Amino acid sequence: MEHARRQYSPLLAVAIGYSLIVVTIWMPRSTQRHLFWFDVAFFLTAAILQVRATRFEWPRLRVSLVIAGLGVLVAGSILYLGTILGTVHPLFGRPARLLHGSTYLIWAIVQQWIQQGFFFTRLEQFLARGWVASFTTASLFGLAHLPNPVLTPITFVGGFLLSEVFRRYRTVVPLGIAHGLVGLAIALAVPDAINHHMRVGLGYLMWHG
Repeated sequence: MEHARRQYSPLLAVAIGYSLIVVTIWMPRSTQRHLFWFDVAFFLTAAILQVRATRFEWPRLRVSLVIAGLGVLVAGSILYLGTILGTVHPLFGRPARLLHGSTYLIWAIVQQWIQQGFFFTRLEQFLARGWVASFTTASLFGLAHLPNPVLTPITFVGGFLLSEVFRRYRTVVPLGIAHGLVGLAIALAVPDAINHHMRVGLGYLMWHG
């Protein structure tokens, strides 16, 4: 009984964490504000409890430069294509562009910890093969971005690739930087009429322009 409990506890944690995320993104904005802080408390507690149990490594310079460089390359390609198509536009929202961009980069690093440090590591414990854990993590990450037609496929493909990199190098910060750069490029290059200000869930459906 104790062995079975230990075996399935990572899956239970994944189910609880993912349910919290899905419920939050599909709630009205007024309710989301309250649920957001509940989610923060849950994942922050999980991070504190996980510090000693999970093997993370400081980013190796060469690996970090390659990951960040690929992020720059992909982001630059998206912006270049947006320039050709004439769809590049300023970032949405009230904050200054530098503040907005830097805040998003921090948020992208946090998202990578949630994706890799919380979901992937637990799925890896439960599933027999690492690439299956990467695929499952990416699937959850992509589905969480429904019904956004841009972010859903990109986060699935990107999520799988980033999980595979994490599986080999166990580092989060470079992945978060690459994630943030690509996300900012998408926000700048994809028309708001399609992307709805990078919103997902109910927020995407309720967007009015």
